[in-house]
Amino acid sequence: MRKTMAVTIFALASLAGASVAHAVPVQTVDFTAKYVRGAKSKDFGGITLRTRLTIGDTAGGLRPALTNTTLRFPKGAIVNAKYFKRCNPKNLETKGLRGCAKASQIGSGKAQADARPIVNDPVNAKITLLNGLPRNGNPTIIIYAFPDLSSPLTIVGELKRGGKNYGYVLDVDIPVIPTLPGQPNAAVSTFDATTFDKKVRRRGRTIHYIEGPVLCNGTFFLLDGSFSYQNGITNTVYERFTLRGGPRCR
Repeated sequence: MRKTMAVTIFALASLAGASVAHAVPVQTVDFTAKYVRGAKSKDFGGITLRTRLTIGDTAGGLRPALTNTTLRFPKGAIVNAKYFKRCNPKNLETKGLRGCAKASQIGSGKAQADARPIVNDPVNAKITLLNGLPRNGNPTIIIYAFPDLSSPLTIVGELKRGGKNYGYVLDVDIPVIPTLPGQPNAAVSTFDATTFDKKVRRRGRTIHYIEGPVLCNGTFFLLDGSFSYQNGITNTVYERFTLRGGPRCR
């Protein structure tokens, strides 16, 4: 009897340990900035930015839901959001993309979410990036996700000035993505979006949505940030921020 109880307690303890390991997220983030045509011969030029994010779990199981992403960008680039059309996120929630001017769209991409055990296959979503209304005097970027299943999501990120150490800090709160009552919330697994080369003319000068100093092709900086999850874990990341399309300096 005692031997049976010992084996049972050991098994329960093992299962408890497995559930803890099951909830440890891992993530990678990759940023590639590409100079637009004609920037190579200038000191300062337009940039498009591709953001690729993947989130997994050390045990290969269900991912915990992402609740916040904070990314700190290196100095140098400028976001000229004030010169471009803006979108009110409330209009997206009531009318979808028809509620905002097409000129306010600043990028597009795709994403996937893990909605197991309700859906075994990843749930695909179409991503549209929009120039949002200022918040606390800072530009905002709206991430409008239109999934194959469930309702669209409107996510607003605030682009804050980074002080003496950083150019900008992007702070994004991720809303809960519910599935069915009593079941785990869906969790973001991949995100891949690129900004457009949006530009306007002001006083004879072409202004791009994102501009930066033109540096050698392949120049990179270290970017740092944090990812917070529904289970209370916050991970710090250090990744490369790579510049492509500049002059070949070697």
